[in-house]
Amino acid sequence: HLTGDIHAVTAANNLLAAQMDARIFHELTQKDSALYDRLVPRIKGVRKFSSIQLRRLKRLGIEKTDPDSLTDEERTKFARLNIDTNNIFWNRVVDLNDRYLRKITIGQSPTEKGFTRQTSFDISVASEIMAILALGTGVEDIKERLASMVVALDKSGNPVTADDLGVTGALLVLLKDAFEPTLMQTLEGTPVLVHTGP
Repeated sequence: HLTGDIHAVTAANNLLAAQMDARIFHELTQKDSALYDRLVPRIKGVRKFSSIQLRRLKRLGIEKTDPDSLTDEERTKFARLNIDTNNIFWNRVVDLNDRYLRKITIGQSPTEKGFTRQTSFDISVASEIMAILALGTGVEDIKERLASMVVALDKSGNPVTADDLGVTGALLVLLKDAFEPTLMQTLEGTPVLVHTGP
């Protein structure tokens, strides 16, 4: 990633945005049972929660670890984030200043079934992920900070986090090469460590 690690931040930021929009789309087009079955599929006849799903259950106050033991109400509560599309705080980012991307409409493809919304692009270095990368004290600290990023509010006004979307691990993988500073050489020929964005 060389200087700035901006590419890694851009990829991680936009993965989170894409996951959020995909989740909104699937919640709008699927019934509760189908959504739950896709989130916790049966593999060789057995359902199992992942560690990130167990964290979501804990945040919801559901103290169960067997996916088949959840009531219908608990399954709905677990499976539906109910993101309020008027209260989304997370934008896609790009590493250039393009004034025509400051306000755009997404979801115009026929495959999106008419579920459009207005959004915008920010510059990559303005991403919260860049701040986390710069301020994090270690991998575990960065993981916790990424997990707790609030991307939107649900229809009840509760925060929806990156962890709720299930992408914390994927964000870490995209950022792993950016954790360490890059050793560079100045014009004067002296070594310098460069880390994160400008």
